[in-house]
Amino acid sequence: MRKMLKKTMAGVMMMSLAAAALTGCGGSSKSDSAATTVAGESAGPISGQILQVMISEEPGEGDALGNALKKWSEESGNEIKQIIISHDDMLSKFPSMAKNNDLPDLVATTRLHQLYPEEFVDMSGVLDLSKFNESALKIVGKSYSSDAITGIPDQYTTTCMFYNQDAFEAAGLEAPTAENPWTWDELYENAKTLQEKGGVKYGFAADVSRARYDILMYANGGSLVQQDGDTFKVAVNSAENVATLERFVQANNEVMPKAIWAGGTTDNPVEYFKNGDAAILLSGSWNYNTFTTEISKFAFGVMPTPKGSAGQSAIIGGEALAIPANGKNVELAKQFVQWLFEDEHYTEFLQIRKEPSVMNDITYTPDTDKAKEDFATIQNETNYVTDTFMVDESSSWRTYKDNEYRDAIKRAVAGEVTAQEALDGFAKALAESSGWAMAN
Repeated sequence: MRKMLKKTMAGVMMMSLAAAALTGCGGSSKSDSAATTVAGESAGPISGQILQVMISEEPGEGDALGNALKKWSEESGNEIKQIIISHDDMLSKFPSMAKNNDLPDLVATTRLHQLYPEEFVDMSGVLDLSKFNESALKIVGKSYSSDAITGIPDQYTTTCMFYNQDAFEAAGLEAPTAENPWTWDELYENAKTLQEKGGVKYGFAADVSRARYDILMYANGGSLVQQDGDTFKVAVNSAENVATLERFVQANNEVMPKAIWAGGTTDNPVEYFKNGDAAILLSGSWNYNTFTTEISKFAFGVMPTPKGSAGQSAIIGGEALAIPANGKNVELAKQFVQWLFEDEHYTEFLQIRKEPSVMNDITYTPDTDKAKEDFATIQNETNYVTDTFMVDESSSWRTYKDNEYRDAIKRAVAGEVTAQEALDGFAKALAESSGWAMAN
């Protein structure tokens, strides 16, 4: 299964392979009416309206979605109103927005459409889903509680590692390659060398995200749950996972900006890398475009994820465009989404975003040799998606507990509890909430 998964994931993101069409998903009357739009039987283009779009951060230079919205606005004669709410605030505020009937027309989100599928239009009635990458639809677009595709991926990403080439040269280090990757122990040791000789403050930094931390967990053979017939067992407090967290706590004390993971600051580790304070960053492919346009004080590159005791690991994910079923301008939102995923418009969108494609017959084409080399490394990360990650995803564990997991890790880093205590506490809470038995 591992080999088959590797081939599937690598093909998904590196080539324009024809994926099998997903069969129709169940939907509401709103979804049925949307099908007439797909068939080209709608009343015609809407103009003179305002499309309210909720996004998670202020658009920056080279913002692909913002560029697409602006172009569509000019062509269609509609206006755009952007509502900026952070990812975490979206999760806390969305339920009350839905309850108060105060929803935007379109949401760029990583999870809302999966957590609250009943609040969103089924995309099988908006677009021809057979044109889209099947794995992207399943991982990024599908509801956690059904097979309905409640968001269409506009961003398909993988975790990856960036490094400061100038700092490596100063420290006398050569970057690892796909053929000769570092181990995690080697990364931590080389991070010390970078601090001593590379002219940086921190050798290593990582996004404050359980998805980034979980790269280490999967590489060491751990997981959050285990398959148990038709259900699951909670395995997050396994010996492998405790050892991984203990080593991560040590790394925070030695080569990382500890205050970030310990909760002592809201600083973004991405900024630490961009300004040259951190030599290596564990983040994701979505940063590549930003780094290309905003980093000028040093040369940067992309390196393969290190090996753990069980191998290498990566996590795939992304962002979806989702249409609230009770938004004020549902049909207008559908028209924008359909416009965006026309071949001409999506091709332009993808070249700005510089990321793997979510459409089968369209790919991003790097325009420089360096970009081609970096992108090949990014795409190769999909070879490291583990079976354990796929099992964890299939459990939809985040419907029971979510941020509590990251908070448990942060408490261990802060020294409030031991790694064992942190993971035992979260495991117990997840088991009680889900009704799953404990594996350990």
